[in-house]
Amino acid sequence: MKNISIALNAVLLVLVIILFVMVNNLKKSIGQDSGNSGNGSSVGKNKPLRIAYVDADSINTNYLLMKDIKNQMQAKEAEIQNEYGVKQKKAQEEYQAYMTKKQAGNISQIDDEKTQRDLQAKQAELEGLQQQREELMKDAQDQTLEIQKKIERYIANYNKKAGFDYVLYYVNVGGMVLYANDSLDITKPIVGGLNQDYKDSVQKAASPKH
Repeated sequence: MKNISIALNAVLLVLVIILFVMVNNLKKSIGQDSGNSGNGSSVGKNKPLRIAYVDADSINTNYLLMKDIKNQMQAKEAEIQNEYGVKQKKAQEEYQAYMTKKQAGNISQIDDEKTQRDLQAKQAELEGLQQQREELMKDAQDQTLEIQKKIERYIANYNKKAGFDYVLYYVNVGGMVLYANDSLDITKPIVGGLNQDYKDSVQKAASPKH
């Protein structure tokens, strides 16, 4: 089986702040304003363009919900892989023993048929584990989308008070933003707020219901 960690890390890397990533619109807005004001630092009637960004790598590393889900997925992956490895080895050993007896003519028809049924059953078990792995990947993707929605909702709520025109995402390697001024970084309050919401939800779920 392919290692699900690689796929999961790719999924989590995509789990960055997407809600306000509108770089093309940003360029268009700045371009239009440049024609009116002579610079790209304001929009409308000399209203300053307010931009902030969130560090995607920091979100992936420090958002507790993402870390917990990643750990859960990796634990399930390890469990499936271990079981798959044990059963695959046992099936191979049984098959080799079967072929040795069959080639030597030391197996009865009854034992031959029984061994073939056993091998087919073991193959079905291996295919079932493969199916579990695919379901695990699907579950990881579904949870990724749910986390993305949580992040989007939190930023939308955060921005009601902050009033930014654009909130971009910044990735150290391969991102669309090539440079970001540290003064525009709002990652810390975003991560802090997301983690507090997550802790509150965990505490609420653990509290006895009356």
